[in-house]
Order: sequence, then C-alpha cells, then structure tokens
Amino acid sequence: MSYPADRIIQVNARISPAGLGFANFASATIFAAGGEVTAASMTVDTRKTYLTIQEVAQDFVDTTETYKAAAAWLGGTPKMRQVTIWMTDTTDATVTATLNKARDAFWWYWTIFPATELAVVADVKLIAAWCEANASMLVNNQSGASVADIRDQNETSDIASELTVLGYRHVYTAAHATNAQSGTYLAKHFAAVNYSADRSTITGEFKKSPGVAAEDLKGSEIVAMEDKNAAFYSIVELQGSQDVGRWLNTKTHSSYGEFIDDVVNLDAFINTLTVRLYNALANVTTKLEQTPRGQAVLLATARQVGEQYIANSYLGPRNYVDPDDGIEKYTIGFEILTKPEDILDLSTEDRSARLAAPIRMRLFRAGAIHSAIVDLDVY
Repeated sequence: MSYPADRIIQVNARISPAGLGFANFASATIFAAGGEVTAASMTVDTRKTYLTIQEVAQDFVDTTETYKAAAAWLGGTPKMRQVTIWMTDTTDATVTATLNKARDAFWWYWTIFPATELAVVADVKLIAAWCEANASMLVNNQSGASVADIRDQNETSDIASELTVLGYRHVYTAAHATNAQSGTYLAKHFAAVNYSADRSTITGEFKKSPGVAAEDLKGSEIVAMEDKNAAFYSIVELQGSQDVGRWLNTKTHSSYGEFIDDVVNLDAFINTLTVRLYNALANVTTKLEQTPRGQAVLLATARQVGEQYIANSYLGPRNYVDPDDGIEKYTIGFEILTKPEDILDLSTEDRSARLAAPIRMRLFRAGAIHSAIVDLDVY
C-alpha cells in the first residue's frame, strides 16, 4: 500500500459546539381552564402549540375564553406565528403550582390568562408575583366591573392600584370596558420585535390595535388610569378632529416608573449578553486564558452586544455626569468600565475559582418621545 500522508501531516479537528441559543421574546403561553378543551388528546398539565386559530378551534369552542385569547394573539396586526396553550389542573391549590409545572416543562415570555382567572384579585397578585420572580411578562387584561373600579379616582383597592403599590416590573394592566383581551393585542407589537435588526425596538405608546374598539373616555377616568399605571386604548381628539384608536399610558407597575418597552428590552439585552458571553467562554476549543488576553475576549463580546443594542435603538447617546468622578461626559449608549488588565489584580480566591474580572457596564437607554412642549414667543 502507499505511505499514508496523514502520518506526515496529522490534522486534529476541533469542532466548536453550538452553545446556547437566544430566548424567544415572541413566545406566549395561554393558561386554559381544564373544562374548556374538547380534544381528548389534551390532558391537564400538558401543552400544545398552535400555528393558526383554525387549529385552536378544533380543540376549543369559539365561545371559550381560551379561544378568544388565542384569537387575539394569532389574529389581527401584527400577526403572530404561534401560541402555546397549557391545560391547567383544576385541582391545583394556588395558581402558582400551575405556573411552576409549566415552567419546569418549557420556557415562554408572555403570560396570558383567561378573563375568569384575572377577575380574581388574589389570583392576579399571585400570578404577578410569580412572573416577577421568573422574568415573564404578565398581560393583566381587565374588563367589565374591574375597569369601573380602576377608572374611579377614589377607589384604591382595585387590582391596578394594588399592583402599583407592589411595584412589579413584569406586569402591565390593560383596562378596557368591553374587550377582555385588549392587552394581548398590545403585547403582540413587542413580540414582533427583531432585536437583531436595525432600529427595531419600539414603544407601546400610540400603537394601533385593529380589533380593539377605541374608547371615548372622561377626563377623570384618564387621570385615574394614569395615576394607577393602567394602559388604555382611546380616541385622541383636538378641536373636532379625531384619531380613533391609540394605546396610551403603556406603563408597567414598576416602582422604577418603567414603560413596557423598558422592561422587555432590558430582559432581551440581558439574555443576549448572557448567551454571547457564555458562548465566547464555552466554545473555545482550547481555553480562555485567565490573563488580559482572555479578559479582552469577554470585553469585546460585551461591546458587540452593546453595539447591537445601539443599532436596534434600545441604547442611545446622551451627555451624563460620571458618578465616579463627577465630570460631564458623552456616551454613545453604553460604557464598559472594566479593562483587560483588571484581571491581573484578581484575588487569590477568585483566581483559584477561575473567575474573570467582573465586567462593569453602564447602559443608557435611547428611550422614546411621548410628548413635546412648545414655547411660543409672539411679538
């Protein structure tokens, strides 16, 4: 036989693994009551993913709350590609048990419950607490009698008031007198965002939701909802001219005064940063050195994420006062304070634990303009 060339040139292939993937911030789960399903194949504590409302109709009668919630998500504008429905176990003692079972089975971001569940204040508070702990956004759709309470300036025991007192970031209330899924229509705008695309991030303010009736609200009702951080879909009017149907006051119940986009975009940023840093560290075919060169790889990865989120308009430029030295500075939208050489000063304990130097970043949100003030000097 011929002399094998690979005895002279030995090639060892080192294949880099795929690593982690990014979270799907368009994923939504509807928690259906066990008695609503008509398909024998669906049992409690199981899930099924639907691509069209016609598929949902095969398992749920179109008069059920589950079907209505699915129709709000899959239909209209923007159009969503799929939704998951989880069959709840009616024997579970608090709703938290149901949520934990579902989260143990899979991950989702948008949490949607039927109107019957959200009509119970105690249940909403339990769901909101779970969503806050699990970084999953609760769409707190409120309609009917509860909306009358929310729109009452003198009422302080309504669900919007109580959630605002609790200060939860991962829940927003959409108040609509007749539409029990109005907030689901609003959620779709955020779920449609592609964080890899330029100028893709949005604000919920002023978005239109075909299929939701615009309400003609009284001044006292508007003020009440603004005070209680409840979003509403309204008619905007000026001197007889009307813009029928705009979302307004699209805030969460965050004690930090955050709008919905503030919370969703930060969740997406954290996920992207986590995935990119993990893959940069785990996919090295040899090792990432515990030296300035290894630290620089992590810092470069963090910088790439920051630049991506400038491109998609989550982060943006501004002047700010540096809290470290009190000097006014300009930023493009983020600052990385860690240097590669910082790893040289690791403690013996951190070096033994094979840690990198902590990566310190400052994020500056681009925000969104929701109103403007004009000063006129007339001569």
